[in-house]
Amino acid sequence: MFEFVVLSVIVLVALVLFVSGWLAVDVVGLLVLASLTISGIITPDEALAGFSSSAVVTVWGMFILSAGLTHTGVAYSLGRPLQLFARGGETVLVIAIMVASSLLSALINTTTVAAILLPAVMELARRSNRSPSRLLMPMALGCLLGGPFTGISTTPNILVTDAMRTAGLVPFGLFDFTPITGVIVIAGITFMVLGGMRLLPRRTAQGTGQAPLQTYYQLNTHVFSSHIGVGSPLAGRTLIESRLGSALHMTVVALRRKGRMILSPRQSEVLQEGDDLLVHGVTEHAAFHGSQHLRVEADGAAIADVSRHLEVGSIRLGAGAFLIGRTLGDSGLRREHHTHLLSLKTPEGTCLGVVDDHVFAEGDQLVLQGEPEAMRRLAGLPGMEGYAVVAPSLGSDPECGARCFITVRVPAASVLVGRNLVESRLGSAFGLTVVGILRAEGIIVMPQPAETICADDVLVLHGMEGDLDVFEGLQALEVSECTPQLVAELESQKVGVAEVLLSPRTTLAGKTLTDLLFREHYGLSVLAIWRRQQALRTDLSTLPLQFGDALLVYGPRKSLEAVARDSDFLVLDEAAAQAPRLSKAPLAAGIMFAVIASAILGLVPIAIAALTGAAIMVVTRCLSMEEAYRAIEWKVVFLVASMLPLGVAIQKTGAAQMGAEAVVAMVGDMGPRWVVAALFAITVLGTQIIPTAALVVLMTPVALSAAASLDISPHLLMMTVAIAASASFASPLSHPAHLLVMGPGGYRFTDYVKVGVPLTLVTMLVAVWLLPLLWPA
Repeated sequence: MFEFVVLSVIVLVALVLFVSGWLAVDVVGLLVLASLTISGIITPDEALAGFSSSAVVTVWGMFILSAGLTHTGVAYSLGRPLQLFARGGETVLVIAIMVASSLLSALINTTTVAAILLPAVMELARRSNRSPSRLLMPMALGCLLGGPFTGISTTPNILVTDAMRTAGLVPFGLFDFTPITGVIVIAGITFMVLGGMRLLPRRTAQGTGQAPLQTYYQLNTHVFSSHIGVGSPLAGRTLIESRLGSALHMTVVALRRKGRMILSPRQSEVLQEGDDLLVHGVTEHAAFHGSQHLRVEADGAAIADVSRHLEVGSIRLGAGAFLIGRTLGDSGLRREHHTHLLSLKTPEGTCLGVVDDHVFAEGDQLVLQGEPEAMRRLAGLPGMEGYAVVAPSLGSDPECGARCFITVRVPAASVLVGRNLVESRLGSAFGLTVVGILRAEGIIVMPQPAETICADDVLVLHGMEGDLDVFEGLQALEVSECTPQLVAELESQKVGVAEVLLSPRTTLAGKTLTDLLFREHYGLSVLAIWRRQQALRTDLSTLPLQFGDALLVYGPRKSLEAVARDSDFLVLDEAAAQAPRLSKAPLAAGIMFAVIASAILGLVPIAIAALTGAAIMVVTRCLSMEEAYRAIEWKVVFLVASMLPLGVAIQKTGAAQMGAEAVVAMVGDMGPRWVVAALFAITVLGTQIIPTAALVVLMTPVALSAAASLDISPHLLMMTVAIAASASFASPLSHPAHLLVMGPGGYRFTDYVKVGVPLTLVTMLVAVWLLPLLWPA
């Protein structure tokens, strides 16, 4: 009696600690284990037996097997059918997950199903922009609801069938459990849809690393979509030729083409009509170049007026010319000499249409444009030789590409009004030169870069025909907001986003991304730079890097691995920088199949199968040993190992059998349904703290004895025990499937109680109503 009282106190205190959350659940489990041993209820050997139990080995083995499936891309592939529901509502998503998990549990051990689907559902949560806590518990509940579908799909079904065979009764057939389980699955999913989902928390698991990136960098609000329409001048051009990056400060992070997503496309990717572009950038720049801000017009008179004031001439750089050794940016041709460079031929005769990075050298042949007086002054400077006028109407060197004029009007509502020509980016982004401005007061020929744009100005632009086509194509683009679901699709098992810091040993401080050729060298796009508590998104290529800068990079995970190996950088999220070992996927799938098949066929116990499979995963390099250790949720392992001896203590003190016999005796005269209800209630309560296998062993003799004494069908009561033992919904301690999702879902003890208790009542009502009909007393 003394031991019974001590046990009751220990269990009561443990339940209070579990529910209150004052201590971590694994710490509570260790305290329970210590209390049972010190009080003498169990021996030290019995106390430590939990750490070597098959349940514990199965749990950590399944963690490693699940990691093997994740690191080889198998889990992602298994969850891909569920991705079809990612864009649907949350209700549709929960139904799809619960149906899939319950059906799989009919064929595979429920713990194994939970381990397989866990990474797939986590990926689904990310893609649908939902908290994992909204999906992981429905997945675990689906596994438990569908677990009893067949006679070999759960431990309670196997134990009950074996107990009936031992008692000399006709054992249950393989599919005798299917009708009642099918109805319970439907009822359980209906409950979740009608009310259970309202009880689920909205919580982000600790350690996922996703929340800080979303919070700091606000990715959802800086990804936009645009469409390449029929006849767009951008079609047939590469991404780099489209000037989306230089003109709009936009990075094309994905293309949707004929329903297929192309993530992190190469700069050489050719755009096609009908393409949908997903771009990352700043909202202002998304609207900056819309047609409502610059309206292309066919104004031949304006072009003629400006052309009359311009002259095109060719000149050669001789010894001592002031341009030698300078680039176009520091040449002062536009600011100081009021001319602009159309094209250039090197002394070897090579024609350069783009000369931004060219260093002028002796012998270079320049084609310039400007007012005649300015051209004469320039030609008179030392070293400027052989000046010759080219036909003004041509405005280009035929050998270096045809150039032409275009006129655009600046509407009053344009964001360009009040900005100067440099800020308009017409030159730096499009390669176009404003050669004239027509306004009511008159014509401004070759305006200075600091000239302010006014409302209703007509700008006469001069440039290469291809650049003008691109300009018109970008004018037609309509940039709109992107849905969170579409943003979530930007990551896959091959492409990801990560935060990269400059390491303390870096030699890159003071250099720009252009200096480093970052995209060309690593194959990654820098979406933003975190500096002084804010995310910078514009002019990143020319921004000198500083110590403490964090770069938000996007691209292939293999490229992220290369950055992680570079001593100049530190990748904060190691998981994001790991490309899946796709070549090992068939091997990992085969190992998992062998583990499941050997357990189902009874070749080896599930614990030994899981242990062997985990070892083979490491030996075959599906994952490393370090990855295997990181995959194990040690909190779960310690919790299960420390709580298993509690079942031994309850059995030794006789508490379970005394309580069960007493309740059955109380309702025995009230009819079969009351006996079913009582037996179901006792078994369900026991599953919350007692391992399922131990509880079934305790309850089967009680059920057989009650059936004999009350002249009730033993099949009815044994089926009740089996179904009730699988209805372990209300506690994270009741089943490994709950424990698997507890950490990733960020769940607390009370979350399981809120959802599990009403679901248990629904299951109980279905069982009390249907079982007497299926197995008449």
